[in-house]
Amino acid sequence: MPHWWETTPWRMIQTNLPEHEMAGLDAETYAKSLKDFGATVVNVNAAGIAASYDTSFEFHPRSEGVKNDLLRHIVDACHAEGIRVIARTDFSRIRRDVFERHPDWAARLADGNMLDYNGYVSVCPNSEYRQKQVFEILKELLETHPFDGLFCNMSGAFLTDYNGRFYGVCQCQTCRARYKAETGKDVPNTADPRDPSLREYTTFQMRWNAQYKEKLTAFVKQINPELAVNGVDFLRSEAAAEYNVPNWVYKASSNSRSAAGPFRDRPSDNASVDYIGFRHRFLSVSPALMALRQWQNLANSGCLSMYIVGRLDSHRDTSGFEPTRRVFQFHKQHENLFSGLTSAAQTVLVQTGDWQRMDDEAKGWVRILTESHIPFDEIPLTSLKDLTLLAGKKLVILPDAKRLTEIQAKIFDTFAESGGTVLATGNTALGKGSAQLACLGVRHVKETRKGLKSSMLEIRPEDSSQFRQCAETPYIDFGDEIVCVEPVLGASTYLQLIPEHPFGPPECCRVAPVEDIPGLIVSSFGKGHGVYLPWRGGALYQREGYANPLRFLQDVLFRVCGMPELAPDLTPMAELTLSKKDGVLVVQFVNTTGCFANSFFEPVPLRDVCIMLPGIRGNASTLCGGTVRTEECGDALKLTLDVLNEYEAIVINLSNGKGI
Repeated sequence: MPHWWETTPWRMIQTNLPEHEMAGLDAETYAKSLKDFGATVVNVNAAGIAASYDTSFEFHPRSEGVKNDLLRHIVDACHAEGIRVIARTDFSRIRRDVFERHPDWAARLADGNMLDYNGYVSVCPNSEYRQKQVFEILKELLETHPFDGLFCNMSGAFLTDYNGRFYGVCQCQTCRARYKAETGKDVPNTADPRDPSLREYTTFQMRWNAQYKEKLTAFVKQINPELAVNGVDFLRSEAAAEYNVPNWVYKASSNSRSAAGPFRDRPSDNASVDYIGFRHRFLSVSPALMALRQWQNLANSGCLSMYIVGRLDSHRDTSGFEPTRRVFQFHKQHENLFSGLTSAAQTVLVQTGDWQRMDDEAKGWVRILTESHIPFDEIPLTSLKDLTLLAGKKLVILPDAKRLTEIQAKIFDTFAESGGTVLATGNTALGKGSAQLACLGVRHVKETRKGLKSSMLEIRPEDSSQFRQCAETPYIDFGDEIVCVEPVLGASTYLQLIPEHPFGPPECCRVAPVEDIPGLIVSSFGKGHGVYLPWRGGALYQREGYANPLRFLQDVLFRVCGMPELAPDLTPMAELTLSKKDGVLVVQFVNTTGCFANSFFEPVPLRDVCIMLPGIRGNASTLCGGTVRTEECGDALKLTLDVLNEYEAIVINLSNGKGI
């Protein structure tokens, strides 16, 4: 029998309730507001910093105003409206008065001081509180309240405050002793996230966190196996804004893809955060951004989620509510269609770091693929245990994946050997301790040139037909670093390096003679291919945004890697995704033309949107007001949508039983 989270259409509202708002809460009104909005799941304060119930533990202070078994009434009222309830907990901090009774629970800075922010003290991840008392709290909470799931907030090891300042990691004796015992090294005393010692500690900490998550999940499932645990049964992330932090237009899309995975076998709870930043939790971001995030969530995972501080029925700034409610109601109307959809993308972008804080190389490839209208999935490297997640894929992209394990390298080599294409960039598989990636066709590395300024790559005249989008651009900008390699015998090489040359007054500018250093290597490997770009084109495009090198990288994707051009005439300011289930292919468009500089407005309608779907036959209809015409063009089905407003879904009932 399936678990509830496997069958429930996911429309989440997270209401983080300040303590004073708990006092005036009416459970039935609260539940009805969620129901009217279209929610099917709610995430509500339960335990941690403050208990939303009558706890028996002295170290677990009860939220002010909580009385008459309010939390139980909330859960029961939501259940009566058909809404599942997730218990939100936060064990990252304790109140100052609790710290004064239990000072050994606090995380410590290098000078021995604790981190106190407005009376809330950061907790050591190895303290008795986190390792023992948390489990006592969860046992009490989950055995006395019929929750449907558990979300533990901010449970990592890094020390930060709500001003965005990073303090490094806990320096207490317990943390020092454990790290020393297991690695023989000292805990890094640095607040620089670029410090190599901190990156090494991060890898170690990820292992700690995985062990802790496994222990916590087993504990919770022993209480009730039907409790959905975040990070296991559903995966929560946030599309949020913060002052002085750029608002990335593809944040919601990327989060949703990464969490859902190709099979979408667990809900992706990517919360669109209503507020502008920590300092202004009651001011909403632009209404158009709230709508855009939900359409992106829907198109990339089939799930919706919104997070507010406060309650729906008493929130003062409701400017983001109606745009979000509109998407919730659309999903509710078509939930049977969206239930059970899986990705129909043929391309996978592998995320090698923290997928919620990806680097510029990965971000750049998200942009390149999206703006080239190549549907793709995003998979964390740590999730790849075998070839299962790559089933049905034709192209895997490794954006500067410096370190691969032997198992991971074997997966990618086997994928290529079996007929797929592996495209890698930068220092992929060249980091310290990395396994080699044979499919890339690299015999050995001669040198890595860094800090370059005027160097560039040149397309040889005899190769110009291979790179048609660069017909007027023989020179390619590659950034400030290139890996100089010797390819294996039989590999094809393209581009040649123009090394550093004078620049300054026009009178001194000239192009240096080329060197025999390739900028692109293509090698056959079994039935497939390896494609290696020894530079970081994604990071360059993300940073600078110019058509050079975008056009060249699009040629690599379409001409070298063989990906089909589905919508060559469609503006880059529209996202395209493909999803499928038995006998049905769903084409979804999200209009991002409303993104202008760092602002978000209502999108401009796009007219006569065309897409070519190779190998497809069937009847098409729309869900969001547009009209679609179909035409058979050779072996492809041509779709022409009369108008794309903020979103559209085209449903194709397949007559040939095939997909892309």
